[in-house]
Amino acid sequence: MARRTKEEAIQTRESILDAAEDVFREKGVSRSSLEEVARRAGCTRGAVYWHFANKRELLLAMCRRMDATIAIHREQMQRAAVDDPIGALRNFLRYIVGDLLRDPHARKVLDIIYHRCEYVDEMREFTEILDNEFDSKHQEIEQLFTCGQARGQIRPDLPPKLCAKMTHSLLGGILHDSLQDAGPNRRFAAFSNMQVVDFLFESLGYRAAAA
Repeated sequence: MARRTKEEAIQTRESILDAAEDVFREKGVSRSSLEEVARRAGCTRGAVYWHFANKRELLLAMCRRMDATIAIHREQMQRAAVDDPIGALRNFLRYIVGDLLRDPHARKVLDIIYHRCEYVDEMREFTEILDNEFDSKHQEIEQLFTCGQARGQIRPDLPPKLCAKMTHSLLGGILHDSLQDAGPNRRFAAFSNMQVVDFLFESLGYRAAAA
């Protein structure tokens, strides 16, 4: 019985997260309530509050669920970076702007983060979490460029810190535009996200590691 109760609790939590993705995306975080999330999930308001104290905790859990998927590919990048740091980073970015954006859950969460959330009041703490994670990821990318440059994989005149900044700016722009500009008639239909990522690395003078 206890095992079944635990499984039911996990299932309820997942249902709440699914419902929150839809409600937050449709109405925006500030105009949504946990009561609305409960109705969409088909559970009681108490069930929602048992799992999540507020909308900030709920949004953070949505991000963590997405991060669990990304983590698998990030680990692959880290393993591949031992032999080919720049190639590993490029392939990881191609995953982000390709397969991840095609994942329905990830796309909803990213759309909420970029376009449906006002970072004030209770959400202000959420921005601090995002900023800390940004700094950590930025440092990792900078380190990959440093290692790649030492191997002669990118131009020697480019500061790795600048390369990391360019990468983050480009990635943010791709995600922002892709989430807003969907469909066959989108403004940048002539260029795929993969092409944009590849062009960045070509402009950095990327050369694949010797076999």
